[in-house]
Amino acid sequence: MLDHILRFMTLGTVIVGSIAIYAALHTNNRRLGADIYLRYSDRISDLRRNLPISAFVEQDPPGDVEKTPEERRAAHEIIYSIFELYELKVHGFLPPAVWKIREPDIEALLSLPFFRQELKVLESRFANHPRFARWLEQVRRIKA
Repeated sequence: MLDHILRFMTLGTVIVGSIAIYAALHTNNRRLGADIYLRYSDRISDLRRNLPISAFVEQDPPGDVEKTPEERRAAHEIIYSIFELYELKVHGFLPPAVWKIREPDIEALLSLPFFRQELKVLESRFANHPRFARWLEQVRRIKA
């Protein structure tokens, strides 16, 4: 009888330990995803502060928007940061639920004339990343 009790206690300990390990890994993965998201979000926000207010106007200006080299560099860095964040999501490093928090804002940002103009410049550079290129095309069609 004592032997059966000890076996059940051992089994119970193994089960509880397994559940604790799973919970810890799950929590750590969520925390890591949130940390990645927050770091990229801060990076994009810092870069956005380097751009003029005119970059965030939703109406198409007549002709191309004039930009300084520094403004173009900031816009390119924002686009590349979005690309990196997207690829982290695609490869499972960023949970889809976390991506969904910011996706509408990212889509709206990339749909602004200032960024559409720079996306045209960078279009060929994303040819080796067909998923991202398709997503950008989808964003363009939705916002058009």
